[in-house]
Amino acid sequence: MSLSKEPKPRSGRLVTSGTGMFLLVFSILVVVLDSANVFAFALSFFVIMIGIMLVMMGAVGGFEKKPEAAHTTTHTEVLREIVKVRCKYCNTLNFETSQNCSNCGAHL
Repeated sequence: MSLSKEPKPRSGRLVTSGTGMFLLVFSILVVVLDSANVFAFALSFFVIMIGIMLVMMGAVGGFEKKPEAAHTTTHTEVLREIVKVRCKYCNTLNFETSQNCSNCGAHL
């Protein structure tokens, strides 16, 4: 039986969230047990903010964007054909759907 020297992978999310929860509980206990001390109250406010930040970082830590294994995006290209016809009187190019020539006004 051989022991591996490689460290076990630890969940960073769990450690971060756990530290944040500890700081939240610790700062609330400091405020409750020593509410007369203004310095402890002010310091606890900042510790609560750090604890909230750590809990949020731990909660969001599992949502990193994972790279796609293969590019599965499809590309759709729509081609639109524009057909023009020549006026038989002035040789101006007009759209196929036009009723009259854009240059001389003759019926196409």
